[in-house]
Amino acid sequence: MVQDNSGSQGAEEFVPLEIFISNDARRITEIVIDLIINFVIASIGVVSNTLVIIVYAKQGFRDSVGVSMTTISVWDLIKCLGGVMQRMAGPINLWNPVYALTWTNICLVVFNYLVSFSTYVTSVLAGYVAVERCLCVVFPLHIKRYLTTRVSWLICMLISVVVFGWFVVIFGIYDVLWVWEPSFNATIAIYRFSSFSSQNSVVLFGFYNLSGTIWPIISLLVIVSSAGVISSKLREASKFRQEQQRDYSNSSIKLAKQSAGKKLSTRDQKVMKMLLVIIAMFVINLSPRVVHYLAKSIVEDYYYLKKYHNLVHVVSYVILFFDFLNGSVNLAIFLVMSSSFRATFFQVIIHCRCTQKKSAY
Repeated sequence: MVQDNSGSQGAEEFVPLEIFISNDARRITEIVIDLIINFVIASIGVVSNTLVIIVYAKQGFRDSVGVSMTTISVWDLIKCLGGVMQRMAGPINLWNPVYALTWTNICLVVFNYLVSFSTYVTSVLAGYVAVERCLCVVFPLHIKRYLTTRVSWLICMLISVVVFGWFVVIFGIYDVLWVWEPSFNATIAIYRFSSFSSQNSVVLFGFYNLSGTIWPIISLLVIVSSAGVISSKLREASKFRQEQQRDYSNSSIKLAKQSAGKKLSTRDQKVMKMLLVIIAMFVINLSPRVVHYLAKSIVEDYYYLKKYHNLVHVVSYVILFFDFLNGSVNLAIFLVMSSSFRATFFQVIIHCRCTQKKSAY
């Protein structure tokens, strides 16, 4: 952060052009979608992802699904926690508008990219989960033998470090300056492009826009193709069950049992269906983000502190809505579609209630 009380040129607050979206419309959208709706969803995400992590830890990470879902939940927790911190400007504004504006500008520099990068990590992890489950469907006996929990942890950690580390340089795009604001009669924090980003703007923004487009597109293609294979195999398994019932009715029990060993178990089929729902959520989440970053790559002024500043803000609020929604629904999906997760979850809740009652006495 840089202190600048001189009022010199370059430290003045940026005034956006009112193209497509007026400043008042952007502010209203920010309050309704970002400060209220996104704040509530992100807060729910903090609680739900914490519970998911606790439940899988209680189960002891028995398989690769537990490991990968826990890793995704950790990044979703980071994303939602960053989202809550950034949107604390709403409650702060009720107390002090100057502090709220300062908090908003500082948090945009710190947490805005953290939320985006966490989304990239979870999308790549979702792609890994899709490929892993696809291989388990196609080669059920061979993959499970080699894909131990230790291997899954190593792969998830490697993906997390590589993808997040890929974007770390972007944290240097902005500087935070402290300037005197006459309308508030106070010193506030504003953000400006850093000297580093100004000197390397073409390379830096080109790298970010390209990366922000390629990573989600690759993840999206991998997720969709793997989901297609999984869906096909599940349909085959469903057809097999029908044939198996006919085999039993025709007293061909031995042949049916031999064939059953080559097919997915009932538990595996349930897991696959649950993961397909999660994959579908990622597809819905990633699609608008891909379009957003394609626009950034094509239109040079489609960025913060540029010609379409207000439009970028409004679109970003909508994208963040999908990000936080995607990061908050895992608990509900697991509770509805996984009986083992549901049983462990209620064990944890009952244990917490019993502990509270004992402490009360």
